[in-house]
Amino acid sequence: MGMLPVGISIMVTSFSAINFMAIPEEVSSHGLYVIFSFPIFFLAAWPISKIWMPYFQRLQCTTVYEFLEQRYSRRVRLLASFLFLLWRLSWMAIALYVSGKILAAFTGYNPLLMIAVCGVTATIYTCLGGMKAVIWTDVLQFCVLLAGIVAAVCFAWRDCPESLGTLLREGGRLRPLQPFDGQFLSLNPSLRMTFWSVTLGTMAAFMTRYGADQVVMQRYFAAKDLKQAQRGLWLNAFASLLALSLLSLLGLAIYLQAVKAGVIAAGAPCPRGLALRQLVALCRKFPPGFSGLLVAGILAATMSSVDSGINSCSAALATDFRCRWDSRLLALAIGLGITALGLLLLPPLNQSQSLFAIINRLVNGLGSPLLAIVALGMFSRRTTARGVFLGGLLGLLCSLVLTSIINALALHYYAVLNLLVTLGFCLLCSRLDPSTKTIDKER
Repeated sequence: MGMLPVGISIMVTSFSAINFMAIPEEVSSHGLYVIFSFPIFFLAAWPISKIWMPYFQRLQCTTVYEFLEQRYSRRVRLLASFLFLLWRLSWMAIALYVSGKILAAFTGYNPLLMIAVCGVTATIYTCLGGMKAVIWTDVLQFCVLLAGIVAAVCFAWRDCPESLGTLLREGGRLRPLQPFDGQFLSLNPSLRMTFWSVTLGTMAAFMTRYGADQVVMQRYFAAKDLKQAQRGLWLNAFASLLALSLLSLLGLAIYLQAVKAGVIAAGAPCPRGLALRQLVALCRKFPPGFSGLLVAGILAATMSSVDSGINSCSAALATDFRCRWDSRLLALAIGLGITALGLLLLPPLNQSQSLFAIINRLVNGLGSPLLAIVALGMFSRRTTARGVFLGGLLGLLCSLVLTSIINALALHYYAVLNLLVTLGFCLLCSRLDPSTKTIDKER
């Protein structure tokens, strides 16, 4: 595959209905703090393109985790693949849950029905096609997705109040830029979002996504050569920046429309779920066809993530776990499994935090142990198979506990904390491993 399909597929694979609603919801509720995470796409792309891609290009892997068996042992490879499956299956189920809620709000149908329709549809066409079909479908879905976002932004801003600059500034929706928020530069880790938490946390999350996630790295392996894969990654960075910037503008417009309609007072905090309700209200004012385009864009965002996830999880099960099922049967089982999980998640997640908090606490936080194992396999020569295996297990357990019980922590720091905890456990367990002394003597 060439640069264009690889780059666009990387972008839409990581972009789902979660992002579609999480960014406007975050901006309309808290301001522009989140935009400081957008340049990290380019910061993370440099080590991935210069170090990760050449490293794995030489190995000619089917899955990222194959090299861990040669470096450590088969059980370390299986642990990493299990972490990937746990992380990605949870992420896909949450994406289906969010899509079901959004589509139910637009159509009036039951959210359970919408989740089932999205999951089953993505499963069917993924079973019928292969990796090439998934990638080219992603490209087409990106066009629908971007058109839906552009249409929503244009029509949302068309009816905004004339005094929009004053409303945004006085309402605090241009913070931390105007008025400048001095606390944004604070080192206090308990603040919801600071420059340091955004930079470090987003870097850890993006390094996991682009350097340890089979779904994304499978696109590198599908490229014609190393140069096409590298160009595709940079194209992904620009496409992601464009889409997220437009969604930020949509978030500001949603706030202005809510104030104009008298739903909230200027400067008042937005209740959870307001962004979706306001977006549905806006769609009723769109010209015929454009509200359908927006819904199609949301649907495309989810489908592109689910089909890619099903394909990559099938590859991991078939290659790493040596599952002997037929590939289509395996994809069918995974697709129906995440659809069922999405249906089960509906009640608990309805009572949960905002989508933005879910992304950073659960999704990004649980990916960090996987990055720790892959990075140690690439760069560490003093870690042992037993140490990494035990450290990875302990890191996963601690990540689950820390994500669940620690609330007074900046949202982006969960990814950093879980990464450091897993690295620490792996290094400590390797140091305490008796085989380490033997290795030192041989050296």
